[in-house]
Amino acid sequence: MKKVQYEFWLSSIPGIGCRKIKALLERFGAPEDIFRLKREQLQEISSLRTKDIETLMASRNTDQIQKDWEELCKKEIHFTSLSHPDYPDKLKHIPDPPYSLFYKGSLPAGDIPSVAVVGARNVSHAGLETARQFGRELAENGIAVVSGLARGVDVTAQNGVLTVAGGRTYGVLGCGIDRCYPENHIESYMLMQENGGVISEFCPGMLPYPANFPMRNRIISGLSDGILVIEAGKKSGSLITAELGLDQGKEVFVVPGDIYNPCYIGSNQLIQSGAALVTKTRDILDGLGIFMDEDASVRKKKCEVMLETSEKIVYSYLGLEPIHISELVRISGLSVQRTVNLLLSMELKGVVRQVGNQYYAIVL
Repeated sequence: MKKVQYEFWLSSIPGIGCRKIKALLERFGAPEDIFRLKREQLQEISSLRTKDIETLMASRNTDQIQKDWEELCKKEIHFTSLSHPDYPDKLKHIPDPPYSLFYKGSLPAGDIPSVAVVGARNVSHAGLETARQFGRELAENGIAVVSGLARGVDVTAQNGVLTVAGGRTYGVLGCGIDRCYPENHIESYMLMQENGGVISEFCPGMLPYPANFPMRNRIISGLSDGILVIEAGKKSGSLITAELGLDQGKEVFVVPGDIYNPCYIGSNQLIQSGAALVTKTRDILDGLGIFMDEDASVRKKKCEVMLETSEKIVYSYLGLEPIHISELVRISGLSVQRTVNLLLSMELKGVVRQVGNQYYAIVL
């Protein structure tokens, strides 16, 4: 087997998590060396139970491993581990980094700032609008959004990103990468693979067990430069992500709420503990030391005044970064000919320009 297949094998053994893998690697070296260990040698690792050793030894079936690897490739599931150059650098510096990741789409680029957006599942209408707005505005300013694809704040913020041409968002799953959980978020799950990626440390086929979600939260915070919390109650799971972020040295931003509303107890407590209170995207960018061209946003809004309704639809997806007409057709839902006609009209009005071969950007 190839080296990567031994790494895949080590990542896929039931009950052998990142801490046990770390202990094995520190004691015996490479995954291929662990593959050849005798029972007596495995017993030297105090954290391995008898059941773990039996499971590990039974898993050493090269034919099955190669079959599983081929199935992984056939499903276009990518694999990386700590020793690979594409493993996210931000994750390497957190306590208990996942030994490996399975992903579809791409992994977050290390040189692009990212913010985790987390909050209540049973969120208010105002909270949904807040999440959608922050997700969209972060994407408009070149910030990638990381979240858990969960209902409520998570997926709403990520859907906000998906309305922005060139926006990038990453969903970290608490189950196998081949499962969409919740199932009714399948459209977002698929779109993220084209505009970012979906990521899991759990091997394909893993069910969404409750214990998996606190584990995935450390990856959400680990991949991010800051964590934005929207509507967190007293026992909200998003508080775990925020606390993990603080332990990892990340900035924590919180949208404040009514002191008499139980949906904001956790949020307001985070602010009391020193998290940054935010009311607009500019507050987050300032906290991360990122410049925001507010004049550009104002000028774009002024340009929209002279546009027809259909033109505004296409214009809303354009930015300073050029975007191909095929991408505009996909995200706007308009036909190719209709999109071409609208772009031509906006070019004549001087608010849009063609950059290169069928790439368009706004004129400021």
